Amino acid sequence: MEKIKAFLSKRDNQLLLLVMLLALIIRLYFFFKTHLQGLWWDEADYMTLAKNYAFDLPEIAAPWRAKGMSVLLGIAYQLGANEIVQRLIIIAFSVLAIYLTYLLAKELYNKKVALIASALMSVLWVPLFWAARFSAETFVLPFYILAGLFFWKGYIQNKSYWYLILSGMLLAYGIFVYESMGVFIPFVALFILVHDKLNFLKNKKFWYFMLGLLIVLPFVFYHYQTTEGSIYPRLDRVYSGSLAEGTELDVKLETQGLLSVIGSGFTYFYMAPEYLKWPLLILVLIGLYTFLDLFLGLDILFKTKDEKLTKDFFVIWWALSVLIMFGIYMAITMAYYEQRYIFPAYPMLMIIAARGIILIADFLETQKHRLGTLAIFILIIIVAVPHLSYANDIILSKATSFSQERAAGEWLKDHTEVGDQLIACTQAVPLTYYSERKTLTYRYNITGTDEDITNNKIKYLILDGYYFDCNLTYIQLRENNLTPVQAYYEGDQPIIVIFETNGYY
Repeated sequence: MEKIKAFLSKRDNQLLLLVMLLALIIRLYFFFKTHLQGLWWDEADYMTLAKNYAFDLPEIAAPWRAKGMSVLLGIAYQLGANEIVQRLIIIAFSVLAIYLTYLLAKELYNKKVALIASALMSVLWVPLFWAARFSAETFVLPFYILAGLFFWKGYIQNKSYWYLILSGMLLAYGIFVYESMGVFIPFVALFILVHDKLNFLKNKKFWYFMLGLLIVLPFVFYHYQTTEGSIYPRLDRVYSGSLAEGTELDVKLETQGLLSVIGSGFTYFYMAPEYLKWPLLILVLIGLYTFLDLFLGLDILFKTKDEKLTKDFFVIWWALSVLIMFGIYMAITMAYYEQRYIFPAYPMLMIIAARGIILIADFLETQKHRLGTLAIFILIIIVAVPHLSYANDIILSKATSFSQERAAGEWLKDHTEVGDQLIACTQAVPLTYYSERKTLTYRYNITGTDEDITNNKIKYLILDGYYFDCNLTYIQLRENNLTPVQAYYEGDQPIIVIFETNGYY
């Protein structure tokens, strides 16, 4: 009890608790607004996998889907968690990322930078939006930050080789949770080269880090190989879909031209006003001024192991490596822009912005006592308002999307037996999640659809109006074999119609 009182008596700790409490309250506000919202396709992929790991229920997730989050949520299912509890677990990981941002910033600089950076992290609209979803990006961010923190403690501060082993292990399992964790590899590789030059192979610390990787990574590769036939399906997908001759990159070069493709590699730089909003972006730009010694002294960094320059390089290269790597991903694939891809960059961008705020506050403090402290709070509020406002608008506007799928899936579960199969137009994965029945997909192959229904003795076909590529022709051609038995509406329009099949088998 005395230790708790001593902890709470310190102003810095009080402010940290305030930041964490506000972060939790904001997320719980959105949780209570959205906890019954429908799952999107990606979410349903992850959660059907979790149910499969826990209860051996059907799953039809994309083979390249990262499985680490689903494994852990599967354990939660086995311990009795339901969907509500699982959503709270995602929120816990979102709040944990804020606390780890504080620890990392404090380790690199000081408590003031740490408090401001964590406060900024708590109000960013992108993490807030995805904290309300089953998001692998939210889940993997603590792995990324903790791997970076442990790497810094072990490699630069020489505190213990266990930090390096744990950093490697977190990196390996983080890759299993979500592919964005892989960006940590080019980040740490270049950092080690700059720090140790080609002597890194003689550095025991490098091999401790590699040992951590090798402890976990073979299990990740083995799991993928035995379940999907590839040690890392996502890389196979990127190559076969984008880099192989005649695929996405070649198409982009032919239709858009080289300059356009190169330009798309800078997507996350010129889209910064959208995901950061202007007040925060301006603070990041001001914060970059505090790294001027690094920009002007790169030659010193390469020649010596200057402590300040090493810290600054660690921060800048961390942020840049994420923006650059996902820019390259945007350039070589047909992937569309999403703010969530660069989750690992946000902690460092907030640290840079925090240094910008402190630069302004220090100047104002020289003009009038206490003015600097007041400026810090005002600037955080100026950042928070547009982010919270936008988060509220976009989270609530998306909360009702695909809402009919839950009721439809639960109805199908109640009207089928374990082991039965269904067939649906575009929403097979969410319907598999809610119904806990394997759901096939039908498109435009009339004969193939007939065979699927007949061979699998499918009792129900589900038509939806979420997208425009449902095969209505099939329904018309087989109207004598399909009887509508249940419908769910978006306003006055049916959005899901369940047909009972007859005469197929």
